Amino acid sequence: MRPANADLNSTLGMALVAMGAWLFISLKVAGPKFFIWELFGNKADKVETPKLIYIMLIPIFIGVGFIEIISIAFRPISLSFRLFGNVFGGENLLVSMTGIAPYVVPAIFYFYEVLVGGVQALIFTLLVAIYVGLMTNHDEDHAH
Repeated sequence: MRPANADLNSTLGMALVAMGAWLFISLKVAGPKFFIWELFGNKADKVETPKLIYIMLIPIFIGVGFIEIISIAFRPISLSFRLFGNVFGGENLLVSMTGIAPYVVPAIFYFYEVLVGGVQALIFTLLVAIYVGLMTNHDEDHAH
């Protein structure tokens, strides 16, 4: 019996659903205007920054916005490979240990894999929560 997350399709599906939820929650809480500003907007303080420098920073922040879009596009791939690699590696460890000593040695590694599975679930959830928090927690003066 294989773990469900030892298949890249299931981890990719989970990551795509998580990122779809991230997009929905981010747009619902922050709004499309703030979402675009968060990606491409000039974050320099207009009052404290000289006007010439503020204008020169606009293309830089637009370029950073495109890099951020690429980063967002690779988040599901990163999430799915991280989870898949750890679960698949644990599965291979269990198969190898079962071949060495069929009953005693694998029992120790089964407990270890339950711990690793719990930690990986926590990391997956924590990363998605951080992605949501980064987009939705903002100052009220920039909202809407």
